[in-house]
Amino acid sequence: MTKTKGAPGIDVAVVLFFKKAAIPDKIQIRDFSMPLVNRIPGFISGLSGQSGLVGMMHARKYADEKKLEMIVVDLSVEVEKPLYPKVLKPEDVPNVDLLNLIRSSKELMQGIREHWLDWLSEEGRRGVDYSSLKEAELIARRPDFIPRLLRLPGFSHVHVVTHPAMTAFHTLPLTATSFPADYKRIVSASARLHPDIEVVL
Repeated sequence: MTKTKGAPGIDVAVVLFFKKAAIPDKIQIRDFSMPLVNRIPGFISGLSGQSGLVGMMHARKYADEKKLEMIVVDLSVEVEKPLYPKVLKPEDVPNVDLLNLIRSSKELMQGIREHWLDWLSEEGRRGVDYSSLKEAELIARRPDFIPRLLRLPGFSHVHVVTHPAMTAFHTLPLTATSFPADYKRIVSASARLHPDIEVVL
């Protein structure tokens, strides 16, 4: 897709790890995602926002310890509606298609937390108690519920979500942005420091 001049959007850095003997010549980005503790099925996730630099530092350390090659795919992702610069309240959600759970009101986050707890209850996992976790920590540990959130009537217009997430390479939550792998408004993609690798949208 060609970038639309002046269109709102967000930059996302998808951190990938490969065995040094198996570095690909081509990356079909829809088939890959940053390694989260609980990966989001059918979604692409990557670092975004202010924690990106911290995340990269820990990702590099992880790659060195595991003797892996770290490849960062930089994506530019557009949205249709203007980015919301203030703290997002429940009544503001219809006006955005990028849902920023890092900058959301307590009321909005508490409502989302209730959905998470309901879905966890449906799973019926024994020995795991999430009820004491705060909203951000709950989302960070179980971002795989985001697709269910986006199927709810009040969120079905949302395409992109910025949220806390636990990754395989850091012990603390990082800021991630996730969107469906078939999202049509990925306007550019390139492999940082690996110009020989072709990135296919």
